[in-house]
Amino acid sequence: MPDMRLSLFLLLLLGVAVSGCHCSPPSPQPVTLRVTNGTRSPIYVDSASGKLGLTVKRDVGGTLFGFDDLACECRFCTNICSTSCSCPDAGVDTIRRVDPGGKVERTWDGVVQVAGFNNCGAEGCLDQQNAPLDEPFTLELCFNVKQPAGVPFDDAGVGRGPFPSQFSTCTTRQFSPQDLEVEIGPAIGSSCASTAECKGAGELCFDGACTTGCPANSFPTTGAEWVLTVANPDNMGFFELGARGSKGSQFTGTGTLISAVYQSNSLILAFSRPGPAVGELLTGRVQIKMPVGTGAPLVSGAQVKVLLVDDGEDNPSRAFVMRDALTGDVLFAADMAQNQRTLEPADVAPFVVSDGTTAVGCTQDVCGRLLYYPLIFTSGTRSVEVLPGAQQDLTLGSQSFHFLNVSSGTWGTTRCPVSDLRPYAFWKMTTP
Repeated sequence: MPDMRLSLFLLLLLGVAVSGCHCSPPSPQPVTLRVTNGTRSPIYVDSASGKLGLTVKRDVGGTLFGFDDLACECRFCTNICSTSCSCPDAGVDTIRRVDPGGKVERTWDGVVQVAGFNNCGAEGCLDQQNAPLDEPFTLELCFNVKQPAGVPFDDAGVGRGPFPSQFSTCTTRQFSPQDLEVEIGPAIGSSCASTAECKGAGELCFDGACTTGCPANSFPTTGAEWVLTVANPDNMGFFELGARGSKGSQFTGTGTLISAVYQSNSLILAFSRPGPAVGELLTGRVQIKMPVGTGAPLVSGAQVKVLLVDDGEDNPSRAFVMRDALTGDVLFAADMAQNQRTLEPADVAPFVVSDGTTAVGCTQDVCGRLLYYPLIFTSGTRSVEVLPGAQQDLTLGSQSFHFLNVSSGTWGTTRCPVSDLRPYAFWKMTTP
């Protein structure tokens, strides 16, 4: 791995810069590396080659560099020229689950692997140095709080599959080989009843403790199976195109809902209205991809008024609303709500869609730390608060509406184009 080779190279060049006077002992001192889960939820670590999510790092000139303390002996400079030496097959990638209160451990042999040189090794080789007993090292633990998708675990807590490192949270602890052992686990903050009681930078109150990490939760991850998207309409005359704000556009039409069918998890709506010529029929279609296992019980034949909005952004957010053309009741509404809501209050009236103000959880993903909030759906004096991934009904007189919070959260800082994601849908369940 290029970054590992760079780390080892720098360790070689700057080895003399290790602060203080530390002497290597004649024999290495093994150190027990122990992972302890003191949280209320399982954590998951990369156990490929027995690593257990742990990396030993050395301080070189004020910068920490990790090295492979489980390196195959055939990579040693003393063995690199041997044609009979072969490293064992890496085997199947595995992930280890550490349950609440659980502990797993492995041993570091106390030897630092330093980049060396030998003509036999085109990519370099490793020299060994016994770690000074009083030298401070840093142990890093990287773990996930969500069970990796599609990975079953056996009774021993071992699952087969690649570890999704892009979702990891990492923590560190300093030790010296003379300590003989070092224990590390997810950071546990002070007790709290609300985030206002947390004083550390970036800390939030989850599960009664202040933390900058993300405790495990059951909120679904947005992806291929759990997503809400509204496609541009297939317009054969039914829709009229108009401007929407400074950049966006909208498609409107009034006519008959001639069909409402599901293909896989996509809702396909087809509409028609009479054209200007005798016998002419203008048609249009809208396709909305819904999360698996969800869907509105729409019935064809109704006279409807529809609106489809495109916000015109580089990463477009679209939304759709269908109302009863006679009563004005909302029959179905869906908003991708990327960076901001696409539908305005008037588009979903008499309902108001708003956000809860207290984070109910978080997750670490490729974009950063996503904080989850509930969505609140209100009509008059009645309202429902719906958690991410949840569904809930609201009865208004003789009518009932079903609300789906696909996902609702925001990234404080992110390297992705979308910093706020709150897609939702709702639909009418009964008629007067």
